[in-house]
Amino acid sequence: MKKSDKMTDVMIIKAFSEVGRNNYEVAIIPLWGDWLKKTLETTDLLEILNVTSYSGYIARKEHGISFLLCRTAKVPFYEQWLGEKEIAFLDARAEEIEQLCRHFDCIKSDALIVHPDGMANYEAFEDVKFRTADFDLKLIQEILTSKN
Repeated sequence: MKKSDKMTDVMIIKAFSEVGRNNYEVAIIPLWGDWLKKTLETTDLLEILNVTSYSGYIARKEHGISFLLCRTAKVPFYEQWLGEKEIAFLDARAEEIEQLCRHFDCIKSDALIVHPDGMANYEAFEDVKFRTADFDLKLIQEILTSKN
């Protein structure tokens, strides 16, 4: 597993709790499988229904996203991939992602919030609410669609 300079099938994105980013929270988003199909269904539905909610639309939860929390004082190795950026792409296999999720405390995402402007974020709730940084869902969908 390593950082990629290009868009790959695995995205790592900074996440925050209500009190900040104390435990190096991140979300691991595998863009393989039916992730693209499910997100396209969600955004297509929003367009059909002409939803213009300022706070966004809460989509179904089975997108396979995991939030990782580091409960030690040491800075986890994945922080080097992000640096000052909020999003990075990784060259990683499914087994490596599973191993990463087993190594750190892992929380499954509760919701994908899609905003009318094409931006989105994931949320999870366990004792406190966690939220990823916003990312351009429409752009990622376009790139993945053109690759297929």
